Amino acid sequence: MAELTEVDVEAMVRDARAGDSRALGQLYDTYRDRVARFATGRIGDAEKAEDVTSETFEAVCRNLGSYRAGTDFEAWLFTIAHRRVADHFRRRSRRREVALDEAVGPAGRGARHALPAVAGPEEAVLAAERRAEVAGAFRRLQADQQEVLALRVLGGLSAAQVGAVLGKSEGAVRVAQHRALASLRKAIGVAAG
Repeated sequence: MAELTEVDVEAMVRDARAGDSRALGQLYDTYRDRVARFATGRIGDAEKAEDVTSETFEAVCRNLGSYRAGTDFEAWLFTIAHRRVADHFRRRSRRREVALDEAVGPAGRGARHALPAVAGPEEAVLAAERRAEVAGAFRRLQADQQEVLALRVLGGLSAAQVGAVLGKSEGAVRVAQHRALASLRKAIGVAAG
């Protein structure tokens, strides 16, 4: 699909608000993968992230009438996704549930879905261990740093859009991103380049 302009997105939103299910489907198709990557990055469990992604788009459908035309739709959408992720963590802390990957370790079931093509089993094991190391380091970051990196890298938002989602200035987002990346590099033993 060709890159959409703000005018294209606004037209889809306008049509979806008017009841055009095709336009609503286009919005879903356009943003679903980015929202799912963001949710998976924050939650660390693909199945639970899929639930959060679904909750996000249900909320979009319910609240599309509150979207103000001319504002940044992506920032509005990811604000909803951000809130659904926060809701997930609140529910989780109330239930005191343990994520499956925490219970079974880095070789847990989610690891097989993201394995890159590698030459042999040894390389696959090393790649899986490296991903687990990075994921663990990511989860040890401060919550605001996790949020900034997930929105920037996994959600594909600009620093200004992340600022709109989190209620921070663009500069504060850039500082948090820089600090988060520095912390990740230190945690996994990669020299800054």
